[in-house]
Amino acid sequence: MIFFVVILSLLAWFLLINNRNQSSSNQEMTQLEHMGDECVGISEKAVIGMTPVVEFQKLELLSRKANVLKNCMADRGFREDPAWRKYAEPLARVSASQQHISFDEAIETMRKSDMLLFKKQVQRPLYWISAKN
Repeated sequence: MIFFVVILSLLAWFLLINNRNQSSSNQEMTQLEHMGDECVGISEKAVIGMTPVVEFQKLELLSRKANVLKNCMADRGFREDPAWRKYAEPLARVSASQQHISFDEAIETMRKSDMLLFKKQVQRPLYWISAKN
């Protein structure tokens, strides 16, 4: 009987340690990823009742989502990373000349796509940085 209790205790301990290791790898979601997911959900809910009919309404919807996301992230202590801006400006200039659009439109398009990235990218700065830095 004691042998059975010891084996059961060891098995429970092993499962607990194994589960803790798995949960810690799942909890490796950074604060930025967590806040980003939360804010993306809020931005989606902000436009859920809107149905764009014409093209400018689609652009307005995208802008509203981006603005809600930006404000939500600011409320949670994140802002645009100046390193991202340095990285994005030359790319936006090239994109603007290739697509025959303004620099402002090109950088705004990059901003709207990059602000949805919350995981570190190789050789590319994230859009968001903690405002405490």
